[in-house]
Amino acid sequence: MTKCMPRPLFTFPSPRSLVVGSFGDVDSISSATVGSLAGECDIAEIRLDLFYSEFFEKGNALWSHLVSFPLLFTARCHTEGSPVDLDSKTRSELLRMALPDASLIDAEVANIAELGGVIHEARSAGVPWIASFHDFEKLPSIEVLVENAALAKEAGAAAFKAAAKLHTMDDLTALAHFQMSERGIPLATMGMGVLAPVSRLLCVQAGSVLNYGYIGETPTAPGQWSARQLRENILSLKPFK
Repeated sequence: MTKCMPRPLFTFPSPRSLVVGSFGDVDSISSATVGSLAGECDIAEIRLDLFYSEFFEKGNALWSHLVSFPLLFTARCHTEGSPVDLDSKTRSELLRMALPDASLIDAEVANIAELGGVIHEARSAGVPWIASFHDFEKLPSIEVLVENAALAKEAGAAAFKAAAKLHTMDDLTALAHFQMSERGIPLATMGMGVLAPVSRLLCVQAGSVLNYGYIGETPTAPGQWSARQLRENILSLKPFK
């Protein structure tokens, strides 16, 4: 592993909504600079599941030029959106290897037990973790979202992230109402699909603490804004919560 400078000081949650810029391809990581990231997002997400071959080959040299910028590391499971099917042991190892450079990590609510070891290590190192939930087919019932938020809170997550495919305007408003509800844990919500762009702006106005766009040319979720577009639009919004 390449020796690097300490991770930047990073307070989460922030008093304002933050933009997460997610890298969808290796070239975008290579060409990014701390300066270019600062113009697009507040946090940069590196999807270790997308780049696991390059990471095992290069170590953190893959992103060592970016370590002075807040980095979120995610090793997504196949059932919640990864194109590859990595087992929990491999995903834990990926996160563990990236932990020295992490300002945040992400772990699915459904896999809290399987990733418990690296979650514990992150918390011991003072690195907050985001508990996430994804449904690429539909918006689940509000009861399901409430249950998962409660599990995230119980496990000590710094925030609960929910991303779901929206089909109707009722889905859109239901997600916004969930975002505006009090669950005892910061919420980050967003829609996927044709209503994704408008949902991300609406959820920001409703108080979403993390809002995801892509960096480069490759989206990492259906209907995603680019991080730059998302940030520019967010700056024109006023909260109504």
